[in-house]
Amino acid sequence: MPDKSLCLSHNTPSLASSLILLITTASPVVSQAVEEDIFFEMPIVLSASRLEQPISETPMAVTSIDREIIEASGARTIPEILRLVPGIVVGNSVNEWGEEAKLVVTYHGHTDQYSRQMQVLIDGRSIYEPLLGGVNWNMLPINIEDIERIEVSRGPNSSTYGSNSFLAVINIITRHASEDNGHYAKLRAGNHDIRDALYRYGGKNGDGDIDYRVTLATQNDNGLDAKKNIGIYQHSNEEVDNHDDISTGAVDYRIDYQIDTDSTLTYQGGYGRTILDINENFSAAGIRPVRDSKTNNGYQFLKLDNTISKKNSYVVQYYYNQQDKTDQSVSKIVQPGGGIDDFTLFLDFGLKSERHNLEFTHFNQTTDNLRLIWGASAQQDISNSPFWLNGQGTIRREIYRLFANAEWQINTSNLLNFGAQYEDNKTLDREISPRLSLIHKFNDQHNLRLSVSRAVRSPFISEEFGNTVFSHDLTSGGVPVGVTLIEQQIIPNDKIDHETITSWEIGYHGQLMNDQLLVGIRLFHDSLDDLIQTENIGFPADNFDSSTYIYKNLMSTYVNGIELELDARPKTSTRIIANTSYLQIKNKGNDDNLSKEYEGSAPEWTVSLMAIEKFSDNYSGSIEYHYVDKMQWLDVPGLSLSNSYKTLDINLSKFIRTSGSTSKISLILKNLLGDYNNYHQRSENGPLIEHNITTYIEYSIIFK
Repeated sequence: MPDKSLCLSHNTPSLASSLILLITTASPVVSQAVEEDIFFEMPIVLSASRLEQPISETPMAVTSIDREIIEASGARTIPEILRLVPGIVVGNSVNEWGEEAKLVVTYHGHTDQYSRQMQVLIDGRSIYEPLLGGVNWNMLPINIEDIERIEVSRGPNSSTYGSNSFLAVINIITRHASEDNGHYAKLRAGNHDIRDALYRYGGKNGDGDIDYRVTLATQNDNGLDAKKNIGIYQHSNEEVDNHDDISTGAVDYRIDYQIDTDSTLTYQGGYGRTILDINENFSAAGIRPVRDSKTNNGYQFLKLDNTISKKNSYVVQYYYNQQDKTDQSVSKIVQPGGGIDDFTLFLDFGLKSERHNLEFTHFNQTTDNLRLIWGASAQQDISNSPFWLNGQGTIRREIYRLFANAEWQINTSNLLNFGAQYEDNKTLDREISPRLSLIHKFNDQHNLRLSVSRAVRSPFISEEFGNTVFSHDLTSGGVPVGVTLIEQQIIPNDKIDHETITSWEIGYHGQLMNDQLLVGIRLFHDSLDDLIQTENIGFPADNFDSSTYIYKNLMSTYVNGIELELDARPKTSTRIIANTSYLQIKNKGNDDNLSKEYEGSAPEWTVSLMAIEKFSDNYSGSIEYHYVDKMQWLDVPGLSLSNSYKTLDINLSKFIRTSGSTSKISLILKNLLGDYNNYHQRSENGPLIEHNITTYIEYSIIFK
């Protein structure tokens, strides 16, 4: 079961009252737990150090979201589930141009629509996009129904997963094919034109040594609404519609082959296609029209596990990721005036990216008290984009890594974790990312963790090599005038360095109430340096609006805070999961507008609460509450913070069981506390996008 938490916020008195009530009634709850003999298993995780560990013995704070939570959430997207992780905030961006809708997941701020400072893995396969960074959550060829659990390492983890494991690591772990035998189908329909369907079949060969699964799925909706007639748009029509319809289709498959008693071969693959409606650009000089983008995603993943003995094993894996985005259009008419002819531009925001990664990992338990895992990997990222890499063709970047993590049981009370990763990025300096952690066990119920780590984030290809421009040779009466209009200019930097973070952490993990309550606390102090941001260097390359940008290492910040988690099962039919996060971002000696934007780039307080109840064998339900304080996304113009907001979701389910099948029908109600906005308070270049009540019905059936 995952490690979750609850905290008190001055903005959420009702939750504070609920916690007090829970504490004051603890004794009867414990008695009932003992009477019912509840078994509450300690979560075992893999993501913190690649070693299999109880969540109380990991070298950093880890949140594990298991299958029960995933199903109870009724979520359509993975980011919705991640709101249950302390410190994580989810936003719906329309970016700085007011155009393309994106789901954004961030941890501890410092982020814009790309959220470049988190590593995201699926079964250990890195899925961040190498050109622009971040993860396009709408376009992953993976289905929530195939996920076993999600492990989130909260804090820098470059010693395990290399650069870009900077603020947090999200590892999405899918189910073994043997767990999904038979036919499974799900249909979903609701307002906002929600129309989803999924079909999965799993089976095995006659000898039983091969299990396989194939899943086909489609998701469709008309996105979020634009708030009308509020009189605050600078450049857009107050009656404007929000163009963010999305339609996705995907197939993914998995084969698990038990070669012999010691060796397993796993093969996974998937392909997805997404069509996204994109807004026009509403700025005063906006030239981008309403249009569709089409994105194809695919991957292949092969992994060999070989167990030499109980204390000696190795894994060899290779994966290939591919993304191909088409986004071409003709601009709106540009009217330069001054006798110069009007003109249009051909716009191509498409991109192609690939990743090849080969990795070897070896596990060895040298003594009863010392476990060691080490390995090496080679990675090549390939990107091409007419706009982002103007005139540079295809960029290839190679990264080589050597890593090791060890766990030493010093004595019955003290456990030492230490590890490091050496990374050779062929276009940047070599880096070493170390981590050291000491866990002291007061007894079987209470642990204290002290740790320090250093991590880096390598610039993405667009930051290191980016060269973007719109240009047009001007004419008068059809005759060239010898002037080229240049706008939207970003020029390459001769030298850009890694971002760095040094993190100090004190953590507590406790098992209370006869082990029916798991509590986690994390206090942290992070020092971030050489943060990458664009700087306007003025006129030299841009004669349209004198705005020429260059990526530079501009900022340094401190982040201090505390996170609390709680996961309780007061009786066999009830589970309560709660968490809270409080943090502050302070800049190191700067007092300009950019510094203020960084300081406001994360909410001071976040609170999440989920209660799951099994009313009977045939009925279950859940209720989910989230509170997010004011914050500033770095790609939102100006310094105004988005409003704080609260959400309330309810999921009610009925099961219908027969001798050959199990059906479930669910009613999901979201955003019941009213309309809210989770990205902009006010968008300079586009409409105000808002969430409102969303209702849908799910029907699923399993045939064994």
